[in-house]
Parts: sequence; structure tokens; C-alpha cells
Amino acid sequence: MNEPVQETPYERRTAAVIVNPVSHNVPQRRRLDEAHEWMKSQGWTITWRETGGPDDAKRFAEDAAAQRVELVIACGGDGTVNGVANGLIGSESALGTIPAGMSSIWAREIGVPKKPIEAVQAQVFGERRLMDTGRADKRHFVLFLGYGIDAAVIQAVPDTAKDRLGAASYVIPAARKALSWKPRPIAVRIDGVQRMMDVLMAVVGNTRLYAGITKITPTAIADDGLLDVCIYSGRGKRDILVHALRTLLQRHRQSPKVVYRHSRRIEFDWKEPLPAQMDGEALADCPREVVVAPQSLWVATPTTLPTSMFSRPAISRPARQPTLPQSRTG
Repeated sequence: MNEPVQETPYERRTAAVIVNPVSHNVPQRRRLDEAHEWMKSQGWTITWRETGGPDDAKRFAEDAAAQRVELVIACGGDGTVNGVANGLIGSESALGTIPAGMSSIWAREIGVPKKPIEAVQAQVFGERRLMDTGRADKRHFVLFLGYGIDAAVIQAVPDTAKDRLGAASYVIPAARKALSWKPRPIAVRIDGVQRMMDVLMAVVGNTRLYAGITKITPTAIADDGLLDVCIYSGRGKRDILVHALRTLLQRHRQSPKVVYRHSRRIEFDWKEPLPAQMDGEALADCPREVVVAPQSLWVATPTTLPTSMFSRPAISRPARQPTLPQSRTG
């Protein structure tokens, strides 16, 4: 661990690590200790907190942001990343990650290694970027918001099965939902343009990788001020199976039964709401409106990224907001 101290975009070298101890594939404690000792050797001051409830990740991240901690690292699955991100929205603290969970989609999107010490090294010596998030009912998402079949599958799988079996826990529920799912007539407005559709599934994506196996929104750019929306329509089993195959082959956008758009605002009007999920976590309510929140979240990324998901250059540190003159009356 006696490495020379190297340059980093983080001037004060302050970090907080928020660990979800029950996350699937959470790293062993000795691996986390190894990462901790390495960061200390580089002059970092680090605090560690473990979540014990569904809102802890957001609350702990809010505490860290209020203390102006520079790097807040989520150690858990994409649900933990989402909670930490929601606590950092609008702050100058950057979101980092140590991969855990079933898919670690955010970590895979930006190329973060699985081993904790390599993960923190890639981000500490990496770059700071300012990215968009999606917002629905005052909650933000980093990856995507899904409606329909996929959300119904997520709701059908208990957390105990996810923790024990990981991604395999979704196989049977996914097959059952696909064979029994019925479309719902929904009025969809994309940037004010409305159409009626028999919706099977809809995904509003801020990033590209979906479920760790395919890309439903393959042209999404995380910092362009837009969300990508992909809506699958149809009548039943045959359409569902065809959509699944075309998506795996990355040919779904050419289907006449798929609407794919870049948008700032997506609205749904229904008599019977669809099940919904956000960043892989089931939602109790189904949001009718989704909007982009441009440049709302700082993230730590490796210097070399696996895709062209970011269009803007990295920024070494946050720009200070100018102080506006006070208006006068009378």
C-alpha cells in the first residue's frame, strides 16, 4: 500500500462509502478494507455507513452532500446507486460506485472494475462528469424507468429470492408474465404530441444497457438534456415474443409496433395504471409524467469509457455559481 500519492480531481480527498450489506454479491469485508486502506494511503478521509432500511442510502448521501464530501460511493446494486444519487441531486458531491447487486448496470455502463480496490482506483484517478437524470414524482433515476411487463416481473419476485438466486430468480416469473400479459390502451404524449397505443411495455432510458443483456435505448446520451423513450405495442403473446427476439438482436427500433423517440417530457394517460419500476426497483405508484433533469448529478467515471454515452468533456471540479444581485423594491 506504500504507493506514491498521485494527482486526482478531488482537492480535499474526502469520501463517504454507503454499503448495502444485504445486497446480492456484496464484496467481502476484507476486500472493502483493502480499498479503504489504499484510499487512506493516498491521503483520503473516508467514512463508512451501512444501510438498514429502504431510505437510508438517500438519507446518508444527503448528509454527506451537506458536509460537502467530494466523493460518495454506493456499494450495492443499482437500487443502492439510485438511493445515493437521489441524495446527491443538485449538490457538488460526485456519485461513485463499488459494484454489487445482480447486474451492476451503472458500473458496467461506465466500465468500473468489480474488485473494490480497482473500482475506487478507477474513479479516484478518473474524471468528474455532470450528467442528466430522469425525474418522476420527485424521484430521480440514473438508468431507466420501466412500465408494463418488466415492472410486473420485478414486483412478482420477492427480495429473499433475489438475494438468494440473483438474476436467475427472474426467469420463471418473466416467462409467466410474458405468456399472460395483456396490452392496455394508453394515451402517450411525447413532448406534447399524443397518440393512442396498446402498450405492452415502455422504457424511458437515460442510459443504454438494460437488464445486463441488451440495449432497449441504445442511442441514449447521458448528458444531452434528453431522455430516450421506447414503447412496445401489440396485442398478445406473439407480439411479446417477437419484440423480445428483435430487442435481443437490436432490431426493435425498426418495428412498426415500436415507437422510439428522444424527448424532454413523456406523459401517460390511462384508466388502469401499469406497474412501474425505477432503476430495477419496483415502485408503489405509477408516475404519469417523466421529465429530464438536465445536468443534475455529478458522477465519478474512469478515464476510459466503454461507450460514447457521454457527449461532453469531463470537468475537473464544479463551477461555482455566481452570486446574483439582490433585487430592490420601492
